[in-house]
Amino acid sequence: MGKQFKAGSAGTSRVRFVLFDAEVPDGEMGSLMQTIQNALRLPAPAPAVQRIATSPKSTPDTPLTEQTPDVVEEGEFEEIAAMPTPSRQPRQRRTVARTPKVIELDMTSGESLAAFASDKDVGSQAKKYMVCAAWLKEHRNIDAVTEDHIYTCFKSMDWSTNIPNFAQPLRDLKAKQQYFEKSDKGYEINHIGLAFVKRLADKAT
Repeated sequence: MGKQFKAGSAGTSRVRFVLFDAEVPDGEMGSLMQTIQNALRLPAPAPAVQRIATSPKSTPDTPLTEQTPDVVEEGEFEEIAAMPTPSRQPRQRRTVARTPKVIELDMTSGESLAAFASDKDVGSQAKKYMVCAAWLKEHRNIDAVTEDHIYTCFKSMDWSTNIPNFAQPLRDLKAKQQYFEKSDKGYEINHIGLAFVKRLADKAT
């Protein structure tokens, strides 16, 4: 049974720890000491691996050892605004003119349109429009005319109806020449327009 040691004992003990005990010739002592030193030498610690931080908050002044790329807190990354897509211009709808129609008109009784236009200069499209509107007002008591009235007159006179928009000349004569007034029923020829039609008779002679 081994000797029991008690704390606070006044006696002494001797401990001898022998690492190596050998008799070696003097010439080999140097190589023996080198072997012993190599055996007692602690293994070199593995080199520390430095990890490059990927967090957007790291800066060149922050030591690599203080960065914690494995932990990403919420809100660390700034939200990148989406690139705006070019806005498309809305396509302009192409307005299709309404196709005029023949309406019921008395073209022959009293002074017909043919007789009314016979002594007037109708060499242009605008003049034909003015003659039709003046005849409808003076001989058919129709103050406001539409594209249907003009179209019916053109058909009865066998004038060309190859006009993309039969209402456009009426709008132009009102806006540019002020020969018409616009009402809820159509275009009403005014006294300036009637005077223009009267002058057409003088130019035809």
